[in-house]
Amino acid sequence: MAVTLATGAIAGTTGLGLLWGSIAIVAGALIGTVFMAYHSAQGPRLGLPQMIQSRAQFGFYGANLPMIIVIAMYLGYYAGGAILGAQALNLLSGMSIGAGVALLTVLSLVLVLFGYNLMHRVGWIITPIYVVVFTLLTASLIGHWHSLTIATALPAAHFQLKPFFFVVSIAAAYYISYGPYVADYSRYLPVETSTAQTFWYTYAGTIASAIWIMVLGAGIQMAFGNDDAITGTARVASGMNGWLRSITLITLVFGLANIDALNIYGAMMSSLTIVTSIFRHLTVNRCQRTAFIVTLSAIGGLIAGAASNDFLHAYENFIFFIVTFLIPWSAINLVDYYWIRKGRYVPAELFTPDGRYGRFNAAGLASYTIGCLCQIPFISQEFYTGRIASQLGFDVAWIVGIIVPGSLYYLLTRKKSGQLEADAQLPESARG
Repeated sequence: MAVTLATGAIAGTTGLGLLWGSIAIVAGALIGTVFMAYHSAQGPRLGLPQMIQSRAQFGFYGANLPMIIVIAMYLGYYAGGAILGAQALNLLSGMSIGAGVALLTVLSLVLVLFGYNLMHRVGWIITPIYVVVFTLLTASLIGHWHSLTIATALPAAHFQLKPFFFVVSIAAAYYISYGPYVADYSRYLPVETSTAQTFWYTYAGTIASAIWIMVLGAGIQMAFGNDDAITGTARVASGMNGWLRSITLITLVFGLANIDALNIYGAMMSSLTIVTSIFRHLTVNRCQRTAFIVTLSAIGGLIAGAASNDFLHAYENFIFFIVTFLIPWSAINLVDYYWIRKGRYVPAELFTPDGRYGRFNAAGLASYTIGCLCQIPFISQEFYTGRIASQLGFDVAWIVGIIVPGSLYYLLTRKKSGQLEADAQLPESARG
């Protein structure tokens, strides 16, 4: 929730005001969560991690390309969580940000080393606490809104196309970035679970929390414009009662440590998937897994330290940068699953380079590469502004990154009539 809060806080820096900022957040979340939910709906049918299923679109070895981007995504979100947790520790105990990042890294590392089940157990315990804490924060912000001099001037801010579309894009991109791993949760559901059921449970649950927490983040940022999201959250909590401030900060620290543990776990599994796909006879032992975990944690901690001086700014650039490479993957994956193969795969064939999906899928790799490159003229970010984006005044690269690679992959893949006719005879995929 804390990272979602920080994402919503970006809307509070645009000058849109609470009304138009909230509308933009809702629009972006409604769009981005569609992609997330369609990825989630694949889980029960295949019972596989999402990036393993991507071998059907990119080939056994070709799927390593988007998987590298997924590792970068995990490390970026890990760094963001470590910075937010360090800010909470700073307010709670006066600990420096650098020391806080180090402590969060150690806490996350311990959770990962003790295992997957412990992380889920901690998440199961802390989730209801988060819900209660954020409910109280919402009530406190609403109750004190008109007494906040900064906040009272902002709701009247008028509609502006460029910042409005920027907020829509950031909210949509944030939830599209869940695509590579959202099926890692739904794949544990019974195989007979319907696509519609999985889709709507994912979509409705995510939308409810997304709109609530992002709008809350935007409101906190607007109310305390000179503060970071965590400091603003602490001030809102203090407005209700001193004890709520301490409970909020403690909850944020443990929640962020647990989420960061899951990020490192995901980065470790993705890294080992790449390594074992290349070195086919390698048997990964406990010491090697530990080495991967420690190395990735250290890299994430170093990224956090480098980005801690201007978190919101760095985080904003990170989301747009990473989504430039994730959106074409998402479009190709969804087109293949829902339009080309219609959910029919042979799971066992995804684990061999000499199976029906091949070592490299030229159609998938070409569509992905073109999908990434075609976004360049439409990017409007600090690190680069394309010619078309400069004329429009805002970033539309993510829309282009959906339409072009998805359409191209469909056209290229439909020509493989023999393979597709054979796939059409398969039963709907089951765990095998």
